[in-house]
Amino acid sequence: MDKIFSKAKWIWLAESCINQYADFVDTFIAEQDRPVRLYISADSNYAVYINGKLLYAGQYPDYPDYKVYDVFDIASYCKSGENRIAILCMYVGEDNSTYYAAEAGLCYEIVSENKVLAYSGEHTRSRLDPCYRSGAMEKISPQLGYSYRYDSRREDGWTERHAAGFGRSVCIEKNCRLVVRPIERLRYVWEAPHILRSCGGYSLPENKGTAAEKVKNSYLRHAAPCNEVKLPSENGFTLCSDATGCYILVDMLEECAGFAYLDFELPQDAEVYIAFGEHLHDLRVRAEIGGRNFAATYIAHRGRNRWLGCMRRLGLRYLQIHFSAPQVKIYDCRIVKTEYPVEALPAKAKDRWHRQIYECGVRTLRNCMHEHYEDCPWREQALYACDSRNQMLFGYETFSGGNLQYAQANLRLISKGLRSDGLLQLCFPSRMYITIPAFSLYYILAVIENYEFAKDRQFTEEMLQTVEKITACFSGRIDDTGLLPRFTEPPYWNFYEWRDGLDGEPIMRDHEIPKRYDACLNLMYVIVIERLERLYRQLNRKLPQEYIVQVEKMKRSIRNYFYDSQRHAFVVSHDGKRADKMYAQLTQALALLAGVCEGIEKEITESLFDESLIPVTLSCKPWVYEALLQEGQGYLQWIVRDIENVYGKMVLNGDTTFYETEKGADDFGLAGSLCHAWSAVACYIFNKYGEEIE
Repeated sequence: MDKIFSKAKWIWLAESCINQYADFVDTFIAEQDRPVRLYISADSNYAVYINGKLLYAGQYPDYPDYKVYDVFDIASYCKSGENRIAILCMYVGEDNSTYYAAEAGLCYEIVSENKVLAYSGEHTRSRLDPCYRSGAMEKISPQLGYSYRYDSRREDGWTERHAAGFGRSVCIEKNCRLVVRPIERLRYVWEAPHILRSCGGYSLPENKGTAAEKVKNSYLRHAAPCNEVKLPSENGFTLCSDATGCYILVDMLEECAGFAYLDFELPQDAEVYIAFGEHLHDLRVRAEIGGRNFAATYIAHRGRNRWLGCMRRLGLRYLQIHFSAPQVKIYDCRIVKTEYPVEALPAKAKDRWHRQIYECGVRTLRNCMHEHYEDCPWREQALYACDSRNQMLFGYETFSGGNLQYAQANLRLISKGLRSDGLLQLCFPSRMYITIPAFSLYYILAVIENYEFAKDRQFTEEMLQTVEKITACFSGRIDDTGLLPRFTEPPYWNFYEWRDGLDGEPIMRDHEIPKRYDACLNLMYVIVIERLERLYRQLNRKLPQEYIVQVEKMKRSIRNYFYDSQRHAFVVSHDGKRADKMYAQLTQALALLAGVCEGIEKEITESLFDESLIPVTLSCKPWVYEALLQEGQGYLQWIVRDIENVYGKMVLNGDTTFYETEKGADDFGLAGSLCHAWSAVACYIFNKYGEEIE
């Protein structure tokens, strides 16, 4: 067994800045037919090349004190004698929804049979990367951070041969624990079906703004008959324009995620704008939306350009590329897909239509699984406790082996995001001002459900250390009414789902809000504590008696405060004196699951079909389905019809994944996601109950 990082030191350039790209090179001597392993970790991301050939790109997201390293067998990349390792690193440098800011750094070691062949240190040659622009620039979105600008005219072949500008690296201090990547690495799908959907010329009245704004503001003029053009094209096809430049629109035929790959030829140097999106509702990719910039800039050199953008994963179905030149020859432009290597189980559904819906759900789940679960691959790529609880639950019934290792790695990563107030961060790994209290309850549910499927006592007890801090936080806030008031302080967003009265808006505020009691928060807490108590019994442990006493009192208070006997439904909220007279489908489902409907189960169950109630959104459909199935499988056919009506429409619409909300792309100021894994409940229902579905 190799000694790991026995000589390596953390290194970087002499100076660091936000959104910084740096190059590192080293050489080592390898012997034929000897094992050679590379150990590597970086903050924030890396792409590593051996003798000029890309090995891998993608640092596992982690925390400053919980650093993950990768292990590669690189013997097949090496030759006998001197070899070259080249590492391109990108340092984010500031907090966002997918990154927790820490010191920039790179640490690597190459070992053969316990002999260290190369390691990071002051001797490692490094420089600021000349092609990528470092420093502040436009952001794709607040969650994803900076876009990029790459200048191919400055390429000098540094990954495979000597290049200018390199100097000694600087050793830095990083106080962290290094752990091996807990999941498998992504696989690259280099050949994926794609077609040219449109092409022609474009005019840009004013050549200013971001790449996304330029794509948005261009006038397009369709030209060549695209059905005659096949990609990739061995000999290339030529586009000409007498306007600002030429454009192409590539359809990947389904929602996907991966690296942009360009292969084209120009008669001159020119800027190329790479825009990406999920639909063509505007007869083009919707590149700029409310300050978000779903585009990047590539500066091409005269002649043939071949380039893989492996430092930024894009989520999309369509690539729209603008070449600011009068002529371009296209060989290929597409996405190299990055997929987590998990195998889907065959659909148990008997009906072909149901199997189509199931496959759409599988594709949705896959596109939201990379280094960790993601809410969506396009706009955020962020790990949320609510979204991931759905993804785990659906995945247990959808993927081979339940994909339990992946789920546990996510639960552990989330646990590292425990705040000082006893709640979890909003996203992981990140450090944000606001958080959603209810999402910490979803995390507890996810831990409980993981044990139900995995029966892994050791892992579960490790996670219970975080669970106990969360439950103590909630328990300590219960007041004399026996209820949990909503969190009134500015850092807390009292969100349950995207409906008026349940969305907790405004998201950001600098003032305390009035004390009020939300039914959803109290009902979720009851559900969590009662299920947690059952888990403790299975583990031969005891939940603190005070929690059980509190919950019994809370159930009585919920009935007294929230149940409207005239309306035969539970209200959404109560200020302690009067109810708000808002009634939501979600509230009724949670009430049934919390066991607060003694004597009125029939009325509350029937209320789930009351169209005058605030309807449940896609993220919370599982609550409604679970509440109905709790009454037996008599409601299973209704659930199937609901899946057909809600999710089947998306399939019939030609979309290949399930939406964030039923409004699709038009929600959230035209920034609604068309691929959101919290919506893939059809997979769970069809595979868990497939034999019973008519």
